[in-house]
Amino acid sequence: MENNSITYIAVENIYQHPDNPRKDLGDLSELAESIKKKGVMQNLTVIPGHWDEKAEWNEEGYTLIIGHRRCAAAKMAGLKELPCRIVDDMSKKDQVSTMLEENMQRNDLTIWEQANGFQMMLDLGDTEAQIAEKTGFSKTTIRHRLNIAKLNQKELQSKEKDESFQLNLKDLYELEKIEDIKIRDKVLKEATDSRNLVWRARQAVVAETRARNKKLFLKLFEKNGIKKAPDGTEHERYSGKWDILQSWQLEKEVPKTLKKFEDGALWEVFWSSEIAVIVPAKKQKRELSEYEIKEKKKAKAKKELKQRHKAMYVKIDRFIKEIITKEVEPLKEDVELYKALVLAMVKGGVDFYRSDLVNFYSGRGMYELESNDPEKYKEFLEWEKNLSPLHLALAYMSSIKKYEMYNYNVEYKQESAEKVMAVVDFLKRYGFSATEEEKQMLDGTHELYQKRG
Repeated sequence: MENNSITYIAVENIYQHPDNPRKDLGDLSELAESIKKKGVMQNLTVIPGHWDEKAEWNEEGYTLIIGHRRCAAAKMAGLKELPCRIVDDMSKKDQVSTMLEENMQRNDLTIWEQANGFQMMLDLGDTEAQIAEKTGFSKTTIRHRLNIAKLNQKELQSKEKDESFQLNLKDLYELEKIEDIKIRDKVLKEATDSRNLVWRARQAVVAETRARNKKLFLKLFEKNGIKKAPDGTEHERYSGKWDILQSWQLEKEVPKTLKKFEDGALWEVFWSSEIAVIVPAKKQKRELSEYEIKEKKKAKAKKELKQRHKAMYVKIDRFIKEIITKEVEPLKEDVELYKALVLAMVKGGVDFYRSDLVNFYSGRGMYELESNDPEKYKEFLEWEKNLSPLHLALAYMSSIKKYEMYNYNVEYKQESAEKVMAVVDFLKRYGFSATEEEKQMLDGTHELYQKRG
C-alpha cells in the first residue's frame, strides 16, 4: 500500500537496493554541492526493511526504490535525514521495473545496465510484452537488450568502460547476427575497437554461413553416395591430382538437388570457402623429371597463392564498398585522416586509371561495360559523379589488386607486399583486419612462398 505523506528518515537507516539496475552512480560531486545549498528538492521513494550484506532480509530500516543518486549525494553533503515516501507491499518484480523505468526515462543506464535490468525482469516472470508495457520500450528493443545480456558480462563492461573502444548499440546488434554465443564472446574479446568489432562480427557471420551450408551439402553428398576425399586433399586444389567436376562457393545458396556424377566422385572443401566434387585425375603416361616435378610444385603453389591473393583483394574491395555505402561507420574527415589517406596512396602506389574504377564498380572492363551494357555504364557514371573526394580516393585504392606479392619463381616480393600493406593499414582505421593467413601472405611467412635459391 502506498503512503502519500512524506516522512523524514535518518540517512543511516536508508539502504541502496541490491538489484538497482544502475550499478555506477557516476560523479556525485556537483549534485552534492547543489544539495548543500538547496537541500533535497525531490523526495525519495523507499520500502520498509532492507537486505543485509549476506543478502538476508531485515525488517529494520528502508530500501531505496527511487533516488539512489540523491541519497548518495546527500550523504556526501552531510545531511542527516532525507524526505521519503514509503511504499508498502511492493513485489520484487515491481521494485525492479520501477527502478528500471526511473533510470531509463533519464537515459541514466549504460547498455550493460539496461540489458541486465531487462533480464532481471524476465527472470522474475515478466514476458517481453509485459516488460515493453512497463518500460515503454518496444519488444524489438527489449529483445536486442536481452541478447546483449547473454554476452560475457565482464568483457562487455570492460569494453563499455574503455573510452577508446567507443562501444555502441549498433555494434552490439552486429554481434547478434552471430548465432553461436561463444563466438559472439570471442569476437567481443578480440576486437580492438568498435569498428574492428563490426568487421570481425561480419566475418564471423560469413564463417557461420559457410559452416551451415557445408552441412547441407554433406547431406546432399550422402544422399548421392559421394564420399569425403582423403585427408590432405584440401591442399591439392592445383596439384594436378584431381579433376574438378563442379564447385560451389559456400557463402551462396545451396542447390536443392545435385546432378548425377560419375562413379568414384568425392567431395572436398578448399580454403574454407569452396566445396567441390572431384575425381582422381588421369595418371601421367611417363614419369616426370626432377626439374618437371619442381616446376609442377612451383606452378601449384603459384595457382594457390593467386587464388588466395584474389580472395583477399575481393575482401578488401567489399570492405571499401561498405565504407562508401556507409555500412561501415564513417570516420571524422579531418586533416589527420586526409594525411593518412595521401600517405597510404603514395606508399601503396595507387593508380588513378578510370578503368580500375569501372572494374571496382562493375567487375568488368571499361570497353566491355560501355559497349555491351550502356545502361550499367550510365549507372557507373552517376555513381562516380556522386562520390565524395574521400570515397573516390578509396575506390581507386582497389587498384592494389594489380600487385602480385610473389615473383616468377613464387618467391616473396617484399616491395609489392609493402604497397598492399600500406592500404591495409589505412583500412584498419575503419575496423578492417587481416586473417592470420593473410598476414602471412603480407609478411612473407606463408608456406606457399618458395625459398630463394
